[in-house]
Amino acid sequence: MPRWWRAWLILSGSIVWAGTDSLPVYRIDTVAGSSDVGDGGPAQTAEFGNIEGLACDRSGNVYLSDTDSHRVRKISVDGVVTTVAGTGTAGFGGDGGPATQAFLNMPYGLAVGPAGDLYVADLGNHRVRHITPDGTISTAAGNGACGSTGDGGPAAAAAVCGPRNLFLDRAGNLYISEFEGHRIRKISPSGIISRIAGLGSPGSGGDGTPAVQAQLAYPAGLAMDQRGILYVADSQNQRVRRITPDGWISTILDASKGAVLLTPTGVAVDHNGTIYVADQSYSVRSFTPNRTWITVAGTGIAGFAGDGGAAPRAELTSANDVAVDTDLNVYIADGVRIRRVNTEGVIQTVAGDGYVSAVGDGGRATQARLFRPSAVALDPAGNLYVTDTGTERVRKVTLAGNIESVAGTGAAGFVDEGVQASHSHVNAPMGVAIDGAGNLVFADTGNQRVWRVSATGLVSTVAAGVDLREPRGVCSGPENTLFVVDSANHRVLRVAPDGRTAPVAGSGTQGDSGDQGPARDARFNEPTACAVDADGNLLIADTLNHRIRKVTPDGIISAVAGTGLAGSSGDEGPARAALLSAPAGVAADRTGNILVSDTGNHRIRQITPDGTIHAIAGGDTAGFAGDGGLASAALLNAPGGLQADAAGNLYFADTNNNRVRRLTPQAVLPPPLLVELSALNAASLREGPVAPGEILTVFGQSLGPAEGVAGTFDAAGVLASNAGGAEVRFDGIAAPVFYAQDRQVNVQVPYTVAGRDITSLEIRYQDRIARLTLAVVDAEPALFPVATNQDGTPNSAAEPAPRGTVVTVYGTGDGLTDRSNQTGRAAEAPYAHPRLSVSLTVGGVSAEILYVGSAPGLVGVLQVNARIPGGYVQPGAASMILTVGRASSPALPIWLR
Repeated sequence: MPRWWRAWLILSGSIVWAGTDSLPVYRIDTVAGSSDVGDGGPAQTAEFGNIEGLACDRSGNVYLSDTDSHRVRKISVDGVVTTVAGTGTAGFGGDGGPATQAFLNMPYGLAVGPAGDLYVADLGNHRVRHITPDGTISTAAGNGACGSTGDGGPAAAAAVCGPRNLFLDRAGNLYISEFEGHRIRKISPSGIISRIAGLGSPGSGGDGTPAVQAQLAYPAGLAMDQRGILYVADSQNQRVRRITPDGWISTILDASKGAVLLTPTGVAVDHNGTIYVADQSYSVRSFTPNRTWITVAGTGIAGFAGDGGAAPRAELTSANDVAVDTDLNVYIADGVRIRRVNTEGVIQTVAGDGYVSAVGDGGRATQARLFRPSAVALDPAGNLYVTDTGTERVRKVTLAGNIESVAGTGAAGFVDEGVQASHSHVNAPMGVAIDGAGNLVFADTGNQRVWRVSATGLVSTVAAGVDLREPRGVCSGPENTLFVVDSANHRVLRVAPDGRTAPVAGSGTQGDSGDQGPARDARFNEPTACAVDADGNLLIADTLNHRIRKVTPDGIISAVAGTGLAGSSGDEGPARAALLSAPAGVAADRTGNILVSDTGNHRIRQITPDGTIHAIAGGDTAGFAGDGGLASAALLNAPGGLQADAAGNLYFADTNNNRVRRLTPQAVLPPPLLVELSALNAASLREGPVAPGEILTVFGQSLGPAEGVAGTFDAAGVLASNAGGAEVRFDGIAAPVFYAQDRQVNVQVPYTVAGRDITSLEIRYQDRIARLTLAVVDAEPALFPVATNQDGTPNSAAEPAPRGTVVTVYGTGDGLTDRSNQTGRAAEAPYAHPRLSVSLTVGGVSAEILYVGSAPGLVGVLQVNARIPGGYVQPGAASMILTVGRASSPALPIWLR
């Protein structure tokens, strides 16, 4: 970039710290919920999310995947529960360190080795993790991509797709069911991965043939008998299949054999050869060696009952997995509990109280246990109400900061009219509001009802005789009216004070249409939440249309935010042109701002009265971080319902973090002095235009934390856009950050700049925003000052490359590739290659290029393997120049002999 152009940009205001005088700065804290899940105490009083995996070791300890909480936990033989892996926050990281400090993402199946090694199917990360007896975690299989590559090579470098269940045999082979990959793969004791069953596409054929030629459909549970026969819960084929040691596959259990299964996901085999199957019929059944089909537990009706009695007469809420210990006790992953059936057939809960008792009522709200809170509301006195969906309660946080349950007992059921709400049952409550008379109103979603709780605590129906389907939102309107978001009917209803109910928005037909016309003729797609602004406009979170829509008092609908497509872009621009992802919350404050829970993007966004949208909290990746600091640097996980109070504080349900959090506006700081930025190619350290995918080094002041912070990969295996609180965006699109520090940020230019003439770079740190306008070109190649000789030594004057041998060099700025061009993802096979032509000269002579493509395992780096010309180049230092398309790199010195 010419210096005169840069000076012009500075004077014109294109390179500045943007003032925040028009927008408040928010700080974030937690007002309810904690990370306390009962560790260190009795397993029977601990709390779990949905349990998807079980394993027993030889000593009698039970391991479980607390999937929704992103933890693996252990129940010792004396009944004490502890966490052995995971922090409770979804993500990927921690390899090489303590497993309790590592991040997991939806752990599923488990396997325990005889020496105490624990293997975890880290499904959301497309990896299998290994935890040694001393508690150190590493990756045993998977490079983070959902794929099928790598067979015959190291498992840790291979791509696996949705690893769901595991089995470790006596020889040390680890078997993996790839739920999304429709395969079974095996890792040998030496770490080599291979496919043993499934073609990679769903299907049911192949019985009586080698398993590698058969098809599976979402395989789940795995088990092996004493003869080495592997059993597979072939879930969507409604069968259990067996693979013999010599690799042939057949069906052992399905309807044709008298075993009618309903999506089997768990399978186990005891030392007698009895097969146990857990499926979605709310039961566990066994198939004995004499071919008898027996119900072990469950009546086939969903529920929780029967502890202390005969297991076949007990009710299960679900049967996700099953395990058998050496004493023939059967363990069942029953939703948020583990239940055990002893050898006499008696069932008992051994872990989890189902959030019935130990949830923290009567104590501090910040020490309580929440589970999937979905919405919040404030009463005129400032008390906060929370629909704590997973605990089957509506809860109240008082002004003093204590928590109590005001509706629901913790057990799902049906409310009776005229009873005390605190003594009644509810079923997955979601929306909550305070009506014009000060009564509590909530959507009892699972019961298809909306209830009102009076000041005396009595329950009554808000609107009788209305055919509701999964009502998920309620909000209070003018003149003591209520609005009900009838989600599965794709409409919003208005309830008058006398109980009369009529549609106000939505035709009842699923779709996306009707803006700028009568609201009753419009189509919605599972709307979730609503709010009413100061002008009486009804705001609706049209969740699966990825929009926020507005209905005026005279019944005309229009779009407020979103285009109808899912995505994450548009900040600091028109809200109607921005992309949202499944927004599940909407609110309005007294100054005319609209607040949105951009749920799928893990952000809170604000639409100012001028129609501009701004991100005010959260990052592009799910997580939990930031309490006590600026909301712009915090991490959220699927935020839901929200509400603003009179002082401008914003309360919201941080649903997957099991917390309610608050954004508090801070005093606005005056804009600082203009600060010059310079953006340089990270390889050449030269200014100039930028190319899609290029790595940049940006210099300035106050760009990040005083101590440098390296970027991390998120749960999807993509380099995160937040490092130490610093974020970089190009035209509103968040970019992967390699490194952030006070005076320097390293970032990859998103591929989305392709085709533009200019791009607007924006760095956000704390309450400041710095911007820089850059020209865009197809390619801006440069070589990093490092080259590797054919023998692996670094090229230097002391270690010159023999002419005629192959050297490897690395660069950036090669532009679009022939692959998916996903910004921030580390390169994996099959490797991408530049779309533009590539050539390399050494000493002015063309070199033979043997490979040019993405550098394996790196982000934004081009690798070139080239043969040094022989007799045409003189020994000593020579200039190497890379040309991509019509653009050439600065010369890089290379030493030859």
